[in-house]
Amino acid sequence: MTVARARGVLVAVLAVVAVVATGCVVIPNDSSPQPLKTFERRPDAKPLPKPDAAMDPEALVRAFLRATADPTAAHSAARAFLTPANGSRWDDRGDSAVLSNVSVLVDSRTDTAATVRIIGDNTASLKVNGQLLPATGRVEATVRLTRTPLGWRIDGPPPPAVLIDRTQFEATYRLVTLFFADRSRARLIGDPRWFYIGQTGTASVVARLLAGPSLDLVGATTSAIPAQTEVGEVARREAGGVRIDLRRAGTPNAADRALMAAQLVWTLNSVDAPAPYEITLDGAPLLPDRPEGIRLADVQRYSPTASSGQTDRLDVISNGRLQSVVDGKLTPVGGNLNDGAQIASASLSSDRSRVAAVRSPRPVAPAAPVETPPGGPRAQLVTGRYDGPVQPLASGTSITRPAFGADGDVWAVVDGRPTRWVSDETGGHTAVADTAALSALAHGPITDLQVSPDGVRVALIVAGQVLFAVIEERDGRQVDLAHPRFAAYNIGNRAVALDWASPTTLVVARDATESPVTQVPVSGLPAVGLASGNLAPPVHAVAANLSSIYVADTRGVLVLSTSSGDRDQTWADVPAAKGPEMAPVLP
Repeated sequence: MTVARARGVLVAVLAVVAVVATGCVVIPNDSSPQPLKTFERRPDAKPLPKPDAAMDPEALVRAFLRATADPTAAHSAARAFLTPANGSRWDDRGDSAVLSNVSVLVDSRTDTAATVRIIGDNTASLKVNGQLLPATGRVEATVRLTRTPLGWRIDGPPPPAVLIDRTQFEATYRLVTLFFADRSRARLIGDPRWFYIGQTGTASVVARLLAGPSLDLVGATTSAIPAQTEVGEVARREAGGVRIDLRRAGTPNAADRALMAAQLVWTLNSVDAPAPYEITLDGAPLLPDRPEGIRLADVQRYSPTASSGQTDRLDVISNGRLQSVVDGKLTPVGGNLNDGAQIASASLSSDRSRVAAVRSPRPVAPAAPVETPPGGPRAQLVTGRYDGPVQPLASGTSITRPAFGADGDVWAVVDGRPTRWVSDETGGHTAVADTAALSALAHGPITDLQVSPDGVRVALIVAGQVLFAVIEERDGRQVDLAHPRFAAYNIGNRAVALDWASPTTLVVARDATESPVTQVPVSGLPAVGLASGNLAPPVHAVAANLSSIYVADTRGVLVLSTSSGDRDQTWADVPAAKGPEMAPVLP
């Protein structure tokens, strides 16, 4: 079999997509939620294995799979396990498969030759640009070994794609977030990437930033750093901080310079490079008023995690009314929102100035899509000023919980169609999102859709499965839900509600007794279950932000702090919000 054909066979195996059945879901338990720096793992600096004459075929192949984690010098650490002739033939370019539960089986062995089979569960695909995407299915590859004067070595074709043992990946890769700008150039958008521990230096990170965003974000983001920009000198400063010289970036104006600085500073902060950052362009300060260096506070206006300062103030839906929790008591929200029909679901804008809600003509469990019988009274989506008048946006037989975009646009799924309403100087417009790519991946009703705080991604529940997609503008007023993918393969298909804790972290409520609340990162790692010991499932609603996660179970609303760092914490009751059909609401 040729290398090209063998690679095609393995790629076909890796491409197997199967939604994990509920009974087979395995969600790691971790009672210490980490939404700000999502599931960040500090790498281990232990040296990689080297081939040893005493290794038998099985031990040598296991060591080879650990050495493949190091991509430097064309995987030279892993090539050491191959015969010289085989090493020169190995095509290590392209994506890597991250395997868990790896088995190494010796199928045959003589004094001079052996055949070894590698079997593992495919958990992720590591792209060449460092993006990690969830994967599923089984991977099986066979390698031949021969005994050389130096010991056993892999002879004959090695696996046609790079296989990495997940344990070694977690020990030697570090999550770094690169930052680009949204299309309005008003805020930064995080693009999580994984870097091998030996490639996390400032120069390597800046070089990858200059290379541009991940493929799925190309249509939704931009970069103020011109494509032809080169990285010159990168060095530590004696007075502290880092000096970076950019070259051949042309003559950007003041606004572009400020956004360039923001992208660089937030990216360097993600990798914990020491501040201040003395950034120069062709030897002159990038920001003339910051010649001694730029700090995070200097570019705070572009913050990807900006909040209004009121985000911890909780509202709840109780008895079909939206009420605010004030001094331990429920106070109905003013205006005409609570007049008449029952409120089934609601969302608040990031600055808490606006509200969007679904009103049902009949009582309905909170957080569930409102469905009305054909010919009967229709559900109504309304929006307006918080504590003020609201006006209708749409009506339908089924309307999901609404969501606000980063620019104040309102989203909801009306009769199965994801729809966005935009207010502007022309009076606004409505766009039904193109879901062709989404429908090709997952089939079934969309029961929840929430927009990330930065306004670029959406998370959806489709037939109980959780998916991510990217919002792409098209032709001015058209919008696509592009590049959909399953958020994780260990969630199962019993998701009932979700909310964004940060632009890169999702919290999911599941109709399950085991791990009913999970955290899911956009960085490609599996979902992790949160504390559940004192919950009373089923959990039917969730609301989250950078510091807290609120859920509603059969007893009422409970809260879990995400900022204490206490791994033994439990959910605390919200005394004012007790009852079986409550739902928490946050900006």
